[in-house]
Amino acid sequence: MQLLAVDTQEKYDSLMGHLENEGNVWFEDESKPTDVNNWTEYKEETVIMLNTTLIIHHQNRAYFENVCPDVEIVDYEIR
Repeated sequence: MQLLAVDTQEKYDSLMGHLENEGNVWFEDESKPTDVNNWTEYKEETVIMLNTTLIIHHQNRAYFENVCPDVEIVDYEIR
């Protein structure tokens, strides 16, 4: 599992494009990452969870800090 923080809409959009190219889909409805803008829900506190099943989840930073305290949250940087 990997946790990536996206504190801007620009970083979120970049990450979603990258994840879509890798074949990832959203947990909620298996839509493509770029089909849904989940950044607006938590904005600067948005964290994306990646796993080996190519199903991605989103939640706020505090949630993952509490639920996954041993997993580092990495600040995503645009490539």
